[in-house]
Amino acid sequence: MLKNLSNIKLLLLLGGLVVVYLIVEWTSTSSRSTSYREVLVEIDTAKVTRLLVKAPDKTSDISKVSADWQLTLSGGKKVAASEGSVKSSLGALLTIKPSRLVAKKQDKWPDYQVDSTGTTVEVYEGDTKTLDLILGRFNMEGQNAYSTYVRLNGEDEVYSAKNFMAFSVSADPSSYRNSVLMRTNKDSIQQVTFNYPDSAFVLTKEISGWNKNGQAADSAAVAGFINGLSFVSSRQFFDDSDQLITPALSVTIESAAGEIEIRGYDVNGEWVLNSSDNPESYFNDQALTDKLIKPSSGF
Repeated sequence: MLKNLSNIKLLLLLGGLVVVYLIVEWTSTSSRSTSYREVLVEIDTAKVTRLLVKAPDKTSDISKVSADWQLTLSGGKKVAASEGSVKSSLGALLTIKPSRLVAKKQDKWPDYQVDSTGTTVEVYEGDTKTLDLILGRFNMEGQNAYSTYVRLNGEDEVYSAKNFMAFSVSADPSSYRNSVLMRTNKDSIQQVTFNYPDSAFVLTKEISGWNKNGQAADSAAVAGFINGLSFVSSRQFFDDSDQLITPALSVTIESAAGEIEIRGYDVNGEWVLNSSDNPESYFNDQALTDKLIKPSSGF
């Protein structure tokens, strides 16, 4: 009889423990489901029609118009945006995976820079906003691991997104524009013609080497110049192109692939450059001027 009573007590105790375990497990799971998100970014990149990235000091507003992307500048002017750059940012957003929850309260937001000091990213599919996210502070986790703190706008929780870099989604408008003035195969260049307001000269590739106006040129100087023409780019854009009417100078590069003309406009004593390789972009960059606008004495 006593043995039976002991067994009953043990069964009751075991049953009680099971009930307590189920209650704890259910409540913790319920709490976790409301405070921790397994997925933060759910966008269909093929349906995205607008990407808006806002940092405290810069804003990039890119919209899809028909099959092309357009960037709206701060003054309201619209310029062509690089499809590759937009796709790169959208692809980077899809890599955001919450690895851990680091904060649940608003008073922690400044610590992780997911407040007004962070970068807000909005993604639209038509008129529907499908993402509203704040990118916060970048964090190194050891020598080879890194993360970025992120928060969904309208929610308190802050997450660590492992192996995501916030600057892969830039708020700098220039990062979404075609920054390439020209590109060519340097080995196929046959001739370069310089036309300036007060002079002109031609570099020509011969079997014996490079000539300048029919005379032997400085081979090292020409080689340095030609090597620099493979890829020429800048992010210092000039957007008042409506005032540019007639170029004051030109540099024409002729190669087996065709001809590229660099045009120079004098704007208050500074050169604004444009090219037939990228006719929509104008650049006001002294480094480009030094690279391309060479005097005859330089060769």
